[in-house]
Amino acid sequence: MKYHQIALGTKLELELFDEKGEKVTSGLVSQFESYDEDSSLMKIHNPFTQGKIYTINSGTKVKVYFSRENDIYVFEADVIEGKAAEPVPMMLIRPVSPIEKIERRSFFRMDCELPVEYCVIDSEDEINVEKPLIKCYTKDISGGGICMITDVFHEAGTNIKVNLRLDREIVFTGMVVRATQIREKGKIRYETGVIYKHIRNMDREKIISFVFETQRERIRKGWMKI
Repeated sequence: MKYHQIALGTKLELELFDEKGEKVTSGLVSQFESYDEDSSLMKIHNPFTQGKIYTINSGTKVKVYFSRENDIYVFEADVIEGKAAEPVPMMLIRPVSPIEKIERRSFFRMDCELPVEYCVIDSEDEINVEKPLIKCYTKDISGGGICMITDVFHEAGTNIKVNLRLDREIVFTGMVVRATQIREKGKIRYETGVIYKHIRNMDREKIISFVFETQRERIRKGWMKI
């Protein structure tokens, strides 16, 4: 895959490294804007995390992750210019390695309370099974999974089917990876972390887009600091 084949608006996840090659930051959300073959420069949106857009210094080494169809890709780049200019903060990077296809489960997580419905299933492949659904809500969401606040404790390894509605319904199966007891409004509940197991790529992309656009909208409205 070539750099010019990355589609406009593709969501990116960045990892930053210091001069010794040590990772200093990960999970930064960005977006592809353009690539100029003559200068070998790529324009992307300035990343942000925890509601803060910030400038990355020139010379910083980055790894850039993105998804296409059913695959995850990565390439390395140097930051050439990291100005957080208005109205849309952009930065310039120069790719320094070929694009490689990889396996990756780490995605940026956004705190977000959304209503969901779920049921316990026997196998991660039972996406079409019909069972009574339990209502709950999310604590956070990402392209790799969700954390739900449930009234019931579910052991790690439990398979579940989840119905999530953004601007359309998304149905997927997942596996519980952790469950932590919390007290909320005087009641015992559980933060139940779930990774996606059976999810259409277009649905994963929809979730990633939702995370990215919601963060930007929160910043624009002043709900988060810049």
